[in-house]
Amino acid sequence: MLHRARITVMWVGKAAVFLIGLAVIAVTVLGVASTAFAGNGDPLKLGQKNTATKLTTLIGNVASGAALSVRNSGVGPALDLRVEPGQPPMVVSTNTLVANLNADTVDGKSASSFVANSFYTNQSPVGAGSSLGDGTFAAFVSCNSGDRVVSGGPANVDPQSTMVESFPDGSSGAQWKARINKNGQGDDWNVVALCANQ
Repeated sequence: MLHRARITVMWVGKAAVFLIGLAVIAVTVLGVASTAFAGNGDPLKLGQKNTATKLTTLIGNVASGAALSVRNSGVGPALDLRVEPGQPPMVVSTNTLVANLNADTVDGKSASSFVANSFYTNQSPVGAGSSLGDGTFAAFVSCNSGDRVVSGGPANVDPQSTMVESFPDGSSGAQWKARINKNGQGDDWNVVALCANQ
């Protein structure tokens, strides 16, 4: 009888040790799994993969400044947005310009490289032009500040005069210059420029 009781106690003890060991293993395995992947309803886990099948929303009521700040003091970017092909990486609710975020080039070209859809003409005063000492006379006209010249040329030229050259002049691209030879005749003329309103 005593022998049987002792066997029963030993069996219960072994079963208890087995169950405790099984519980420890389960907690360890499931704990690691739950730590490795945060899911819906879990807090974000830094330095690990977080997965969600629903939208995560942060609604802040901050007196001044941003509701969320992401800073990387290392060598990489602070934010990495990745989407499927054809999808926008970001959606915003306003057309307010954001400092240091707006693209200042399109295919490597700045806004000043594109022609606007509004044009006007400027012309120089009608006169003799500036003598260059070789029988030719030059005149020029500029577009308004910040605008670009598209085309131009001499105007009101006497039929006896000959146009020598007509071209955009100046590094700003906002001036048109022309030169004529009056062939010994008196001739009052001017220059007209077609300008793009930028």
